[in-house]
Amino acid sequence: MNLTLRLRGLLATYKRLRDDSDLPPQKRGQKFNILIADVLKAWGYTARPGVIGVGGRDETDVFFTIGYNYILEAKWEAAPLSADPLTKLSERLSTRPPGTRAIVLSATGFNSNAREWINRHNELLLMDSSHIEAVLCGLLDPADLLQQLYAETAASGNRLVPLADLLAPRHAEPDVPVLSRAATAPPPWPIVKVRAEGVDASVEFTGVWQSDQHPSGITAAPANRLLITTNAGVVELHTTTGKTRWALALPGAENRAARGSDGSLVVLCRGALVRWHPETRELQLVAGGFGGYATLEAGQDGTLWVYNQVGGLMDGSVTISRIGERPGDEIRHNIPFPNGMRAIHLGDERHFLSGTGHSTPVDVSKNPSAGKEDWIESAVPDPRAATGVDEHTILAAGIRSSLDGSLQRLDLRQTRGWTELLTFTANRATDLTMQRTSAARAEGWLLADASGNTQNPTPVLVKIALPTASPS
Repeated sequence: MNLTLRLRGLLATYKRLRDDSDLPPQKRGQKFNILIADVLKAWGYTARPGVIGVGGRDETDVFFTIGYNYILEAKWEAAPLSADPLTKLSERLSTRPPGTRAIVLSATGFNSNAREWINRHNELLLMDSSHIEAVLCGLLDPADLLQQLYAETAASGNRLVPLADLLAPRHAEPDVPVLSRAATAPPPWPIVKVRAEGVDASVEFTGVWQSDQHPSGITAAPANRLLITTNAGVVELHTTTGKTRWALALPGAENRAARGSDGSLVVLCRGALVRWHPETRELQLVAGGFGGYATLEAGQDGTLWVYNQVGGLMDGSVTISRIGERPGDEIRHNIPFPNGMRAIHLGDERHFLSGTGHSTPVDVSKNPSAGKEDWIESAVPDPRAATGVDEHTILAAGIRSSLDGSLQRLDLRQTRGWTELLTFTANRATDLTMQRTSAARAEGWLLADASGNTQNPTPVLVKIALPTASPS
């Protein structure tokens, strides 16, 4: 949590540097050096900005130690960097002890002259804004970043390694998890038990996956697709053909993914929010500072929100962040609320906090608070498998005891509380996705686990259709 809070402050500094058009270039450069050093120190490493060489003959923008001693030249120019700073740092390296490593970091990338120069030299490593943003957002420890950069440079000779080649390399893509039709590969026991009037539920797909493919979220996507997030990345399931493929093989992915209108994919990974562009294979940092338990919510209006649990379950609070275009653009709202599991976007700035023991609606535009007078008793423990059908209808699923699962509906316009729609038998209710198909009906999927006493995740996909309103 210490690191998370420090990174949030540094992200705000990064945004100010990026957005302040009146800041003189030299001043921006100095502040950029300090920011880089502060980021390294936040991760627990020794770093010094603006180190003057002996006799004042040179100045190192940032000196730091992570196993090796590093001298780093940081540039934030209006245009991509030329070869001149590379030449100067190469000459400076000749005055340093053997084993010293040198890096040129350019926030605006490198031009063709710099790329041509680096192809003829092996003494420098190049980094761009994506690399510093990965550390700033909490996606990568600086030591891990450097180790992977140098390993890939040694393997391929590339001295400006794209972030995607480190985190989602083609050569390391694992086998895609497979799901089978439940008609040919039924679950280990009957899943669906009792359905309320008007509710249809049937097990459609099952699987037995590896321990590093543990599912954590499900999202409906266009053209009969489902996105299932696992520890190893995001799997796309075509619900008509039953075929699976990697939408993104990214170790450390967690919770729901969101598909953009341009075909991009957004997902949480190791406390950061990343966007994957499959056509260009670019991995872009979107936001960060979400260490600990976090969930992603895509609003009906196209907004993206990240919910973060902070502190203990009994006395903690939650942070709801509206996501912007770049790291640092996120707008955070801190709300005292213990036991929170997920935030469901209802519309505008309104959310529903789904929690163990109690849940509550909250409007973050109105001095957000979650007073006990607004609390609603939760229908199931650990209701992280929760979603909204519209701005007043909530669905939540969970395991009440042993293998006893329940799907419940809440209409925020009424005072009658939760209504049970379905009971099922499973080890856990992992996640839930639901979309309205008519004025009075919705369809979606429940992702559950039926692993029993085994160690392997056993995902079960239950297709559900239900009325969205309680009988009058």
